[in-house]
Amino acid sequence: MPLSDREQRILEEIEKNLYDEDPRFARRSRRATPRFDRSKRARVGAIIFVFGLATLIAFFATQQILVGVLAFGGMVAGIVLVLGASSALLNSGREGGRDASAKLKGSFKNFEQRIRNRNKRI
Repeated sequence: MPLSDREQRILEEIEKNLYDEDPRFARRSRRATPRFDRSKRARVGAIIFVFGLATLIAFFATQQILVGVLAFGGMVAGIVLVLGASSALLNSGREGGRDASAKLKGSFKNFEQRIRNRNKRI
């Protein structure tokens, strides 16, 4: 939820007081950008899933249990990262409440419409 002007001023005042009282702590606790933001987490999850899928193919070729276990673990880890990032993206849009879910539904509807139009032409 976005902050009102009054809340923003109060927050800026608290930050200023923190910097004045303990500048070393303020520098340590402040991060300019998140190290692992949601979009990067989703990309890494997709890459891990694809790697796990490739490892699963290698498992069928080699029939080694350890390779199969690594494949399964990689695929599960990839799915967890992607779903965690997507749910975080949906939850971050809660300031509008239904706006994020409406945008997501609209994009799926547009995708579905394009697929239907392509199939009609064929």
